[in-house]
Amino acid sequence: MSKQEIKSELDKVIGELETKGITQNTKEEEYTGLGDVIENTLTQFGITEDRFKEWFGLQECSCTKRKKYLNSLFKWKRDKN
Repeated sequence: MSKQEIKSELDKVIGELETKGITQNTKEEEYTGLGDVIENTLTQFGITEDRFKEWFGLQECSCTKRKKYLNSLFKWKRDKN
């Protein structure tokens, strides 16, 4: 499966869930979520959005959209301390 096919498949999944009414949370500043955890973990290993695009030769990877979507599905209140 090519890189573009993989990206297309992931975008289809998000699109299908959105048609079923599963959408993103708009109060991101109060919550943290799975997308944030994944991004922070990958960044600690040097895997950034720019590096990902470079590795797979992509102009756009939709990483930010997927991060926001994962945050909306699996989120929890931030500890204010």
